[in-house]
Amino acid sequence: MTGIRNSVQHYLDRHLDEGRGERLVITTRTEALTYGDLLDRVERSAGALCEAGVAAGDRVLLVLPDCLDAIAFILGAIRLGAVPTPLHVSLSDQEYRSIYEDCRPVAAIVSSDHLDRISYLPARIRSSTVFFVAGDDDERATSVGDALASAPRRGCTDCSPDAPALLQYTSGSTGAPKGVVHRHAALLALPAGFATYLALGENDLCFSAAKLFFGYGLGNSLFFPLDAGAAVLLREKPSDPVGILQQISTARPTVFFGSPTLYTAILALISRRSAFDLSSVRLFVSAGESLSPRVFEAWAERFGHRIVDGLGSTECLHVFAASRPEQARAGRIGPAVPGHEMRVVGEDGNSVPTGTPGVAEVRGPALSRCYWGRPEETAKTMVDGWVRTGDILREDDDGSFEFVGREDDLFKVRGSKMAPLEVETKLKEHPAVTDCAVVPAKNRWGLQEPRAVISLRPDWEPSAELEKELRGFLITALPRHKVPRTMDFTRALPRTSTGKLARRRILEGQVELI
Repeated sequence: MTGIRNSVQHYLDRHLDEGRGERLVITTRTEALTYGDLLDRVERSAGALCEAGVAAGDRVLLVLPDCLDAIAFILGAIRLGAVPTPLHVSLSDQEYRSIYEDCRPVAAIVSSDHLDRISYLPARIRSSTVFFVAGDDDERATSVGDALASAPRRGCTDCSPDAPALLQYTSGSTGAPKGVVHRHAALLALPAGFATYLALGENDLCFSAAKLFFGYGLGNSLFFPLDAGAAVLLREKPSDPVGILQQISTARPTVFFGSPTLYTAILALISRRSAFDLSSVRLFVSAGESLSPRVFEAWAERFGHRIVDGLGSTECLHVFAASRPEQARAGRIGPAVPGHEMRVVGEDGNSVPTGTPGVAEVRGPALSRCYWGRPEETAKTMVDGWVRTGDILREDDDGSFEFVGREDDLFKVRGSKMAPLEVETKLKEHPAVTDCAVVPAKNRWGLQEPRAVISLRPDWEPSAELEKELRGFLITALPRHKVPRTMDFTRALPRTSTGKLARRRILEGQVELI
């Protein structure tokens, strides 16, 4: 990227230089912005942050739904050389406090709902952060509207390629959230990877169910469309299946980014209701957790499109393994995306033979090199340019990968390690099962065995007969020691803020059984 001294120049400024100032870039239910409009708002956002005392390298927290202000202040902070830090809007008080204390933001742009929750923060943190409130005016903080109206426009601050440009926090599913540092060079390298599979053009409209505060959503709704000169459709409300289907039907996006859970729910809705029109979408993408072969095949049969299943992580900024749309297969996530290398290693750290499960490691130009203020954690996960993902994969002879499970989900039964996903995938093939989780449990002898917690479809009820049927269904496909000895039923499984199964909560009994 010759002449680029700040990643925002590539994603925004150059579009005006190339004559796209009047083209649509963002649309919501109530507003539409051109590239020229967005540049004006980003310049003013950078100016407002500068007036608040934000300088290069300072952290800027954002606790906002998907809206124009979220994109404007993310880009405005980067433009200033500061480090935007988007947070999920529904974290626990303890998670917010942990992150505030970890990154010590100089400024925070928050929704009015979040402003109500900052009273629990220690005074030493509150007093060192300038708060802006988006939405309704509030006397406790400067409104975003007032700040932008009076702010001077700011140009791009020159930044080193290795300077921090973005701080993303992990979900904290295995401990306190960790801040993942992404450099300007990584942001500029990102479109040369998975985005090449999307083949976005100026006439595309991207719609992501995953929000901007996820790494997956940030690429979908900001970096990928703005790299291509395309447009993005933002949805401020939660991504419920009916609302998503209605918005696709009316706004007519061309590329849709969802999750396995959402695709499963949409299939269930479509089977009962046909009023939704998805014909505008040329490409469907999935990430966040494993996409079951059953959902892949049902979607292709119903809509005539293969879902592109991607594997990514916060540390890797976005998807690092996927198939090209025309090569997508059920149960496979494909090879490493362009510019990336992958290897599967065993417990000794050496590569394992093809077909043998192991932990995936990946390297490429868009990956993080460190966690914020955590050198020991960095040394465990990021070594010599490789990132240890914690994903257990099996490589095929053709270089594509099969997702087996997560390293921290494995447990031993009769002395052998088992991956819950193998059992869960098979269970989901049964017509009664909409979702499930397999976790370790102790039997009356104190020995560990698998337990299944199963979410049933609305037209099924738990019974001894159903349990017997499910167990028989599994015995035909799995070794007997992997078949759950205990089966419990629920209408909904708990999930993390990132939409993944909350296995820890299931282990702690935080699930309502029926």
